[in-house]
Amino acid sequence: MLDTLRKRQRVLLIFITVVTIVTFVIFLNPTTRSRFGGQAVIGNVNRKPVTVEDVQKLGNTLRLGYSLGLPGFYELLRATDAHTRDEETLGFAWNLLILRDEAKALQIEPSDSSIRDAEKALPPFQTDGKFDPNKYREFVTAVGMQGFTPADIDGVVADNLRIEKVVDLVSGASHVPESGLRRQYELANNKMNLAVLSFKAADYKDNHDFPDTAVNAFYQDHSYRYELPEKRKIQFVAFTLTDNQKKLDTKEKQAVLKSLADSAEAFQTAVVEHPDTFEKTAQEKNLHVDQTGMFTDKDPDPLIAKEAGLVHAATALTKDQPVTDVIQGADGFYVAKLVSLDPAHAAPLAAVRGQVVAAMKADAVRSAILKETKAGTSFLEAAKKAGVTPETPAPFSIASPGASQAIATLISQNNLHLDPGDTSDVLADGQNSVFVHLLSREPLDQAAYADFKKNQLPMINRGYGLMGFREWLRVATKKAGGSPLSGFQAG
Repeated sequence: MLDTLRKRQRVLLIFITVVTIVTFVIFLNPTTRSRFGGQAVIGNVNRKPVTVEDVQKLGNTLRLGYSLGLPGFYELLRATDAHTRDEETLGFAWNLLILRDEAKALQIEPSDSSIRDAEKALPPFQTDGKFDPNKYREFVTAVGMQGFTPADIDGVVADNLRIEKVVDLVSGASHVPESGLRRQYELANNKMNLAVLSFKAADYKDNHDFPDTAVNAFYQDHSYRYELPEKRKIQFVAFTLTDNQKKLDTKEKQAVLKSLADSAEAFQTAVVEHPDTFEKTAQEKNLHVDQTGMFTDKDPDPLIAKEAGLVHAATALTKDQPVTDVIQGADGFYVAKLVSLDPAHAAPLAAVRGQVVAAMKADAVRSAILKETKAGTSFLEAAKKAGVTPETPAPFSIASPGASQAIATLISQNNLHLDPGDTSDVLADGQNSVFVHLLSREPLDQAAYADFKKNQLPMINRGYGLMGFREWLRVATKKAGGSPLSGFQAG
């Protein structure tokens, strides 16, 4: 039991930090400082005031849910419109309050006996697949040191049961239509016979079939196709565990992490209003400053590539807001500053001329072929008249592409739903241009489809039901008076 708790300590620490940050954000935001009973009121759910203390308690509930092995507890109630961890915590709290109100109105409140039965089935309380009272007592003792009580455990389990009952209720009316399921199965699994025409940029770099004025006009009209991504360079200071500190037991490691978090917060506070002092302040505090090269969000610098949170925060930096908040990492914390920014822009025509002419050629050939097919000529014969020879790969399916993985990926990425006789638009395939024609699709394997439905349909309907739950929650939020996130994001 204690081992389970130790494995979750890093997650718990994150949410302790988040709840604290949310509290300060709300208290320091003048738009939330209306008063009710001596507490700051954030907003109302079904005309009932919600205070900072309410959000703080619900943030603690989130920590306990993770400790009890209920990660879905957060996933189903997370705020999909949140952009920061502060907003995620506030959105979660709001959704949980709405869920409780709606569950009560729907008369699907869990009974005491169902709560007890659900608790006994929780993974942290099991030994050899059976409820272990000793593990329960150990858990209560461990979380008691964090301020939780058995009643808090009951509350989290009750909330989780409310979620499950509402999901079941919504799922009962949210089944995947048979026609849609069959169509998606066919698109993924039925083998296709394709004709593929590819126009490689390298082959058209020095091509002059089109006048320069036409090439330039096409480039201007389609410059978005040749856009180079935004690039940036950052400096950052790492407040992370040393190799020896990583070997400490959980309690000692938490103490070190808290000290690191305090140091990171102090540094961030010192530089956020005066970004130009980033290096000087780091030097005064004997902190090492690392600097990346230019990188994009999809190709981060090797120095930060393994820290997704830091990469995400770095790509959100602007010249007006060049310093990040304190960023939680795998072994500590980071504070970063934007050094330089190269905005997204179209590559010069000279650098992409081959791509432009290849696209123009693909458009011209496709138009010529379609003109012939409308007159009754077969696609392959029309292609021959246009002076091109399509590739005709061996039949394959999207689910099992074999040697045709590249074209299957292109079809999937562009969400192509072709019927026999259909021709796609011209598609960008890296620097090249491609279009495909579906010659035929092999018949549905009825036995395989029946087996698929038997084994996969319950899971698919579950996913469909979860989508229904998110929509139900959106409507319930609107009915309850809306979410406060829009106000925080606007502020």
